Amino acid sequence: MQVNSAASALLKSRIVSSKEIFCRGLFLSARWFVFSNCATKGLHLILLPGSEAAEYCANDLYNLIEGDKVFFLPASGAGVERSNYKSSLSVQRTSAVQSILSSNKEDLTVIVTFPEALEELIPLSNNITASAFELSKGQEISHSDIIEKLAELGFERVDFVSSPGQFAVRGSIIDLFSYSDNEAVRVSFWGDEIEYIHTFNCNTQLSGEEVQSVKIISDMVCNPEGASQNILEALPADSVIWLDSSDMYKDREFFSLTSGYKRVFLEIPIDRKEADAVQFSVSPQPVFNKNFELFTADIRTKIET
Repeated sequence: MQVNSAASALLKSRIVSSKEIFCRGLFLSARWFVFSNCATKGLHLILLPGSEAAEYCANDLYNLIEGDKVFFLPASGAGVERSNYKSSLSVQRTSAVQSILSSNKEDLTVIVTFPEALEELIPLSNNITASAFELSKGQEISHSDIIEKLAELGFERVDFVSSPGQFAVRGSIIDLFSYSDNEAVRVSFWGDEIEYIHTFNCNTQLSGEEVQSVKIISDMVCNPEGASQNILEALPADSVIWLDSSDMYKDREFFSLTSGYKRVFLEIPIDRKEADAVQFSVSPQPVFNKNFELFTADIRTKIET
C-alpha cells in the first residue's frame, strides 16, 4: 500500500505538470479508487470502450466520491421507441451535459461515458444555455409566461405528469418534469409569486421534499436541431480526459478532439509502450470459490508484504 500511495501522489503531481500521463499496473475497480484520490477539482471525463464498462465505473465512483459530482453520459437511445427507459437515458444525458456547462475549476465534476455517446452531437453550448430557464422560490413570474416557455421548449401539456418533457396546470399549481432532473416538481403560486417548489411522485401524485429552485431543460440535448457540436468541444480548456487505452477507438473521428486536453492513460496504448509510466503494484483479486482458508491466507500474505 505504501508503494501505491507513492504512485498515487506521483500521478497527482503529473496531472498538474504534464500534458499526457501514463499508468501501468492498475486493474478493475482499483483504477477508480486511484482516480477518486487524484481527481479533486475541475472537470474530469472518463472515456471507456463500452456502455457496460462505463456504467460499472460510474457505479463505483458513486460510492467513492461524496456529493452529486459523478454523471453518467449515455447515448440518447435515438433508435428506441418512447419509453421510461428512453426517458431515463434522456435525463441522464441532459444532466451530464448541463453539469459540463455549469462546471468550474474549484468544484469536482466527473463525466463517465463511452464512444457511441460521444459521437452523438449536441446543440452549441450557447444555444443550450439560452434555451434553459430556472424557477426559484419567491420568484415573480406569471403562469402564462411559464406555460409559454415550456411550449417553446417542446414540453407536452397533459392531465397528469408521468415522464420527462411533460407539464400539467391545475389552478395555482404547475406540475412539470424537466430533463435535467430525476424527479418531477410541483410549483405552487400565490398570485404571480412562486410560494413553494416540491418534488412529487408521479405514481401517487403526492408531494415530497421542498426544493429552492429547479432548472428547466428540454430534450434538445438528445435531439439537436440546427448548429451542433461534439460534447468534447464543450469541455472547459483545463479538463482532464481519462482513458483505459486508445487502441480500440483511436481511429474514430472524435478521438482527435481529446488531444486538446490533458490525458491520463490508465493502460498504455500499444504504440506508446516505451512511455515513462507511473507504476502501481496492484494485482487482480484471486478467485476463492467460497474457500475461506484461501481467502484468509491471501489476507495474511498481503498484511505481511
